[in-house]
This record gives sequence, C-alpha cells and structure tokens, in this order.
Amino acid sequence: MLEDVAADVGLLHHELEKGGLNVSTRGVETRDDFLQELEQRPPDVILSDHSLPSFDGFSALEIAHDRCPDTPFIFVTGSMGEEVAIDSLRSGATDYVLKGRLSKLVPAVKRGLRLADERARRRKAEYDLRESEENFRLLVEGIDEYAVYILDPQGRVTTWNAGAERIEGYRAQEIIGRRFHRFYTPEDVERKRPDQALAVATAEGRFQEEGWQMRKDGTQYWAHVIIAALRDEHGKLTGFSKIARDTTGRKEAEDQLRQQNAALEHRVELRTDELRVAREEMETFSHSISHDLRSPLIHIAGFVQLLQNDLDDKLDVRSRRHLRTIIDSTAQMGRMIADLLAFSRIGQAEIHKIQVDLNQVAKDVEHELQPDLQIRQVDWVIHELPKVSADPFLIRQVFHHLMSNALKFTRARKTARIEIGSISDEKERIVFVRDNGVGFDMKYGDKLFGVFQRLHSVTEFNGVGTGLAQVRRIIQRHGGRTWAEGAVDAGATFSFSLPLIEGRG
Repeated sequence: MLEDVAADVGLLHHELEKGGLNVSTRGVETRDDFLQELEQRPPDVILSDHSLPSFDGFSALEIAHDRCPDTPFIFVTGSMGEEVAIDSLRSGATDYVLKGRLSKLVPAVKRGLRLADERARRRKAEYDLRESEENFRLLVEGIDEYAVYILDPQGRVTTWNAGAERIEGYRAQEIIGRRFHRFYTPEDVERKRPDQALAVATAEGRFQEEGWQMRKDGTQYWAHVIIAALRDEHGKLTGFSKIARDTTGRKEAEDQLRQQNAALEHRVELRTDELRVAREEMETFSHSISHDLRSPLIHIAGFVQLLQNDLDDKLDVRSRRHLRTIIDSTAQMGRMIADLLAFSRIGQAEIHKIQVDLNQVAKDVEHELQPDLQIRQVDWVIHELPKVSADPFLIRQVFHHLMSNALKFTRARKTARIEIGSISDEKERIVFVRDNGVGFDMKYGDKLFGVFQRLHSVTEFNGVGTGLAQVRRIIQRHGGRTWAEGAVDAGATFSFSLPLIEGRG
C-alpha cells in the first residue's frame, strides 16, 4: 500500500479482511521503499493513493508496469476527477476506488486478481507457443531428408527448410513467394496436376501421391508427396503444408527388381517349355521301350521256344541248357523293361494327396504277400502307424516294395522277423521297415536306391533292382527322404520320411 496516512492503511487492511481475503499488507511512502518491496517481496496487488508528499501514484504505476506488469495496480484515493480517473486507466491502472466507497475495494481487488491470473496464463501460453513454434522451426529447418515447406492458399511458397533446398535445389530467397507449380514436370503442369493436388487437399484435408518432380537444374526425381490443408480455428483455409521425399533410389531398386522378376519369369517359362519337351521325349522313349524293344524280345522268346519244340529230341543236354539260358535271359530282360517303364511313369504321374491311414496300408500289403510265404515262419510286428497326407496308390507301392524286400532277404532265416513302426518330430513323420535278414555292407549303401543296382546276385535273390529306386522317387515327389542302415548278416532297416502338413496328421 502506497499510503502516507497510517490510519488509512489500517482501514484498507480491515476492509480487505472483512471481504474474506487472507491479507498481509505492507505500507510504503517513498520511491526507495516501493522499489525495495518490489525487489524483496513482490506483491499480489498494489494499492496506491493518488498523491504522496514525496512520491505520486502515476510514477509508482510506471515503475510497476516495468517491474511486475501482471500485478494489479488499483488507485485508492480520497478524490479523483473524471479526467484523472480516465488518465489512470489509460496509463494501465487496473481500477480505482474512492476512499469514501470502500465497499467496492474487495470486488475491485478480486477482479484485478482474476485479470492478472488470466494475463499470466495467456502470457505463459504465448511464451509456450512461441517456444514450440521456434522448436518446430528449428526441427523442420534441420531436417535434410525431407523437403518441408508451407504454401499460401494460392500455392505460393511461404517457408523453406534445408531439406527443400537440398532436394529441390532452390535457396529460400529464390523460391519464397513463387508458386510450387515449378516443382512439377511441364506435362503435369499442362494437365493442371498441381491445382488438382491442392483441390483434393482442400476438399479431403490431405493429398498423397508418388510421381516425378523437377529440380531447379531441370533434372527429375521420383518423389513421395503429402500435401495437407491448414485451417484456422474457424475452419478458414490458411494454406497448405507440403512434405516431399526423394525416393528415386527406392524406385530404381523396385524397377530393377521388376525387371529381374520379369527376366526370371521368362526363364521359368523357357524352362517349363524345356521340361514339357523333355517330358514328351520321355513319353516317346517309354513308348519306344514298350513297343520297339519288347517286340524283338517276344520274337526271340517265341522262336527259341519253337526251336526247342522242333529239335527237342535232337538236342543234347548242353544245347538244352543254352536254350534255357536264352529263354530265362529274355524273360529277365522283359521284366527289366517293365520295371523301367514303371519307374519312368512314377516321375510323370500326377500326385493326388489325401489322408491315408498307414495302419490299413500295412495290413493290406501283408495280406497280399501271404501267398509268397508258403511254409515259411514269419513274425510280423506292426506298431501303431500315423495318418499322413499322401497319394494312396503310390504310398501303397512304397510299402509293397519295402515289405516284399524284407521277406525276400529273410528267406534264409528259420524265423523271419519284420517290424514296421514310426517316429515323429516337429517337422516330419518317419516310417521304418526293419528285418533280421542278410543285411548289407554300409559302404555300399549308396547303391541301394539306384536303378538296377544290386548288392546280391540274381541267383541268390531274384529281382531286377528297381524297387528301392521307385521307393526313393515316390518319397521324393512327396517331399520326403529315404535312407537305409544295416550290417552284413545282421539285418537291415529301410526308412522314409514324410513332411508334416499343418492341420493334418
């Protein structure tokens, strides 16, 4: 309180307390005391008489505006003419109250405090906004990977960042105030593409595209562009923000990838044609084997049989043995041709996969092989087998070859034991056929699955050597593997795997 009458200081203090305010007052009379108070104990409100013996209220008001502009300054005086009152308000006083009407003091103080609080909040908001705008400006200007700038409603550039200068090639003083149409190719300008982009952004709030843009030097680059409409609090269009990024490198990589894919597709087409031709040639070859090679064999066998019939009583034992060798060899050759044809058909046949119960397959094949057992003692041990996704006809051939092989190579055993089981992991199901037969030397194991490859002579064990080759071909076409383990005179185990299929057994 700038007041030289102690009684008035007490009166004002009492009036404020009576109005419900929690008040601590400090009375000052001189300029030096006033400055000291402002420095040491900044006040919430300044109440000042209009005129003091050594100091006047207008001087105090000027000092208060300089030192604490948001603090309410209220004149409380005995009398104040109309002109003086107007001058006080024009000078920045918050209000004035006559000492004869102190009932208006508390409302004036409360009103002044509210205004001061609003001014302080507004001042802080303006400061925060300026700081935010400055930070945003510094952020945008520091980005050199993106061209970021503002357009006015007519499409003229109003701001320009370092990224825009690097990408577009213009310095700020060269481009600000000019329309952004110069960033488009002449063809796009002719088609009014820049105007269409602004129209879409105006209508929808945002426009996005990829296309060729022009630099200052006339070179083009592939740009990803986003244009957003800017509006004030009333929804009025104030301009546009545009962000452009040079994605030429990515486009070139994508174009190169498309070219490589096109070239790859072309090579695949050529390879497919080659495979088609090779398949047709294989079919022709198979037909040739079936007819052109079988026919001579049939003639040889037929004429040898006629020769044997005609000269039966004139031939000695040695000649009959020679004729029998010819007949057996011809029959063996016929079986080899038939098996070779069957092997080639496996590679050409389409696979039709369904859910196959291997338990039933193993039982069916065991039943088919019963006539070959004759008086032999055979113990079949068939464990629980899984259901798999496979071609039922082809997978049946696999079981037939493996189980008949096991029977063949256990012929010398008093009691043959043939075990069939399976193992499963996260990727595949493994099925094995194990026997206690003659076995084999593992160093020759790689030959087992080759066409016409045998580890035993025909006189020991019949066959032409294509069964295991057919097994491998069938399993390969199902995406699986085949292998064998064994030892001489200690039996053998033949295994194959089938990949697991999600959602199936």
